[in-house]
Amino acid sequence: MEHNSNISGVYTLDIEVNLLELNPKYPKNPQTLGEKIRKARMDKGLQIKELAKIVGVTSDTVINWEIRNIIPRKRYLEKVRTVLNIST
Repeated sequence: MEHNSNISGVYTLDIEVNLLELNPKYPKNPQTLGEKIRKARMDKGLQIKELAKIVGVTSDTVINWEIRNIIPRKRYLEKVRTVLNIST
């Protein structure tokens, strides 16, 4: 068996991976408003407490929207739409 010294055995591969999609809590196909809020927040790299501060609510309120499917009050819903650039 001949060994070709021109072949190094090292290959370079460029791939793109969306690490969010590997997170089991990341809604890949959001159906509810809460899932849409969660996905948009995660896409923007915001933590729950950061979104809460921007919108002017508590972290528990954001959790209620995202996980418990509580609909935000109108004044907060408008802020969420603007901050996260989502339609509802």
